Amino acid sequence: MSEEQCTGSCGSCTADCASRQPSKEELLEPANKYSKIKRVIGVVSGKGGVGKSFVTSYLSVCMQRKGYQTAILDADITGPSIPKSFGITGKVSNGPQGIVPAESENGTKVMSINLLMDKEDAPVIWRGPVIAGAVKQFWTEVAWGNVEYMFVDMPPGTGDVPLTVFQSLPLDGIIIVTSPQELVSMIVKKAVNMANAMDIPILGVVENYSYVQCDCCGKKMHVFGESHVDEVAQECGLKVLAKLPMDPMIAKQVDAGQIEKLQGDYLKEAVNFIEQVCPSEKEESWKKIAVATGAEGEVHAHLKECNKFTIFDIDNGKIIAETECNITETDQETVEKWLTDSSVDVLICGAIGLGAIQALMKQNVMVIPGQEGNAKKAVEDFLAENTR
Repeated sequence: MSEEQCTGSCGSCTADCASRQPSKEELLEPANKYSKIKRVIGVVSGKGGVGKSFVTSYLSVCMQRKGYQTAILDADITGPSIPKSFGITGKVSNGPQGIVPAESENGTKVMSINLLMDKEDAPVIWRGPVIAGAVKQFWTEVAWGNVEYMFVDMPPGTGDVPLTVFQSLPLDGIIIVTSPQELVSMIVKKAVNMANAMDIPILGVVENYSYVQCDCCGKKMHVFGESHVDEVAQECGLKVLAKLPMDPMIAKQVDAGQIEKLQGDYLKEAVNFIEQVCPSEKEESWKKIAVATGAEGEVHAHLKECNKFTIFDIDNGKIIAETECNITETDQETVEKWLTDSSVDVLICGAIGLGAIQALMKQNVMVIPGQEGNAKKAVEDFLAENTR
């Protein structure tokens, strides 16, 4: 429909004009209120069996060794393997802030469908929209906390779930994992074309199973034929981030759930490049933190009985001022209004009802319940944990 024909009323109009198309930002799902995720990087492949989950896991391990807090969102719902790589078993719990992700021995946070199942070998027989919905929930309902680099392990191909991740999560870029076979050109180009269509930056390509290295002479043998990744990458304008060997030690450590003990510079260049183009900026999110305060500057045991708060002004992760405030009414509505009017970002308190937590979350106030001891120390501990 032309501008001259447009009546300005979309209610009865069937034209597929630009005003009906949601923007990229409008399609993004909001993260859980208790998540502070700085960088999100997807790991994709055009076909299965190329070692995408290993690349995802080891990127996270390498980033953590450099001092960053990392996390993995396992979006490969029907083929989840991330927990096994880290030796994580059992089910995750659901707390007042949301689903609590599992943590590896070295502190990498992980969320996978296996961590919600009674048996890890139970099949996930779901249709595409349901699987896509589960991935969204891993973003919106999991309380990830402070994460500097999150890696998303996506299922192979260009179906519902990759599309959901591309549209719903604020990806800073993707890494394409491939193998040396002849058909790599077509497979990589499919992934590239999808990313370009969705306006997602491509950080580069990792070729897995590239060669076997002889223990005696160090000669590299190309079991699957000569690599074509360099020419494909050049044709697509991409950077080759790594060529990974077929190393028995990799399989041994992954199968044993000990990927964090694996030593090797397999992805050193890839990690350095990610750090360069997607730096984990030390952004300051917390400006005002309120603490429900009782006698002698202690955190009050019960929010509903507290009529005194200490507000701490924060700059660059440090306390720069504190102010004591009293309120006359302690009902939930009054406290909620006072906190939002005071532009409080975080409330630290003792016991608090679930309804009050949910009401404050809707007002973009993060609630840290169950605290005790000195109010100022509680704030300092919070900042130490949540500010790099």
